[in-house]
Amino acid sequence: MYVLKGVDKVQASERPTDSRHIIWEMVNHCSYWMEAVTKALHSEKIPDIKSTEDWPKMRKTDEDWTKAQDRLRKAYEELVESIKDLNETRLTQKVHGSFKGRSYTTTFRKMLHGISGHNTYHAGQVAILKKSIT
Repeated sequence: MYVLKGVDKVQASERPTDSRHIIWEMVNHCSYWMEAVTKALHSEKIPDIKSTEDWPKMRKTDEDWTKAQDRLRKAYEELVESIKDLNETRLTQKVHGSFKGRSYTTTFRKMLHGISGHNTYHAGQVAILKKSIT
């Protein structure tokens, strides 16, 4: 969340080029994936991810931007709460899902490493975009 400090709705919506995602889209994307991992940790089936869910569209207002940031914060807090008491047995448990129609199997440990790297990657992208628009 620190990387979003000072980013307003206009900055979050600014697209550097037509082919790159904007900050707001990355916030929605990271929220979505943390929510999916949390669901998996609670033994909910991970749904087949479609690109519209993977990269959900942003809204338009300042209130919508605040809600997007609140969703990100909540998704992070719920994920952290979900991993507090994981033991080795649970970490090595297999989880199944599908991504754009392709099935996969992983462990909770790999999934948690994945979401950590995923969020770090996108935080770096946000930091770069933030520098270029401020």
